[in-house]
Amino acid sequence: MKNRLFLSSALLISACILFDSCKKKTEVDNETQSVVDNAICEQQFMSIQPVVNDRSISEKGVKRINSCETFNIISGDTTDANNDKVYDSGPVTFQIDYGTTGCIGSDGVYRTGKINFTTAKRWSVYNNPVTIDLVGYKANTVSYTGQIRITRPDSLTITTEVINGHCTDGNWNIDYACTKTMKQTAGYSTKGDVSDDVYSFTGSSNGKNREGRNFTTNITNALIKKMSCKYISSGTLELTPDGFKTRTVDFGNGTCDDDATFTVNGQTVSFKLK
Repeated sequence: MKNRLFLSSALLISACILFDSCKKKTEVDNETQSVVDNAICEQQFMSIQPVVNDRSISEKGVKRINSCETFNIISGDTTDANNDKVYDSGPVTFQIDYGTTGCIGSDGVYRTGKINFTTAKRWSVYNNPVTIDLVGYKANTVSYTGQIRITRPDSLTITTEVINGHCTDGNWNIDYACTKTMKQTAGYSTKGDVSDDVYSFTGSSNGKNREGRNFTTNITNALIKKMSCKYISSGTLELTPDGFKTRTVDFGNGTCDDDATFTVNGQTVSFKLK
């Protein structure tokens, strides 16, 4: 009787372990929300810095291109009487204003709201910290808030930090922060036209998805963002949702589409970047 009882207990324990193992495996394979939510925030936050860079100050203020945005100096002025590349009344705050009507950019994204950026020195000065604030900024149906701090160590590189980033469509909320280095790889000869610009970026991010789950990421192969495309088009990163295993996210082969995959435990899952 004792032997039978022992055997039954052992079988029950084994069954519980097997069931728990299967359950965990299913959860790991099905946790896609962190991957999707990181992409939603990352793609748009990484699009803001190149726009600011391309619209920014050279010698006498903001450049204007043929678009629906307006460009204004909202505090300070660009006087530099002694030509030391520091604004005499700085810091100066500039504004890119998409208005309430908004417009569709070269990447097909419909934007409304404002981007303010503040600098004490002219844009031509390298290693000059610039602060970007989003005011009522919206891309398609998603609102983005937070502060972005950038510096330009050279003419083609931007180092960036997103602080207290938040993305929401009113029904869900995502927290996002990152430290990235962006390098322009195409389009630098056509100043004032972002449509042919291409950027690669490396670095890491962290956040909380719409289900309240924390996640971290680390880029393993530089992500490529074409300013003519809504989505990241290639590159890989490792993403770890809290309580789950690390998965490798692959953004594709360079095609401008919303298709991507992630791989975990030898299984590859397709998902959409939106």
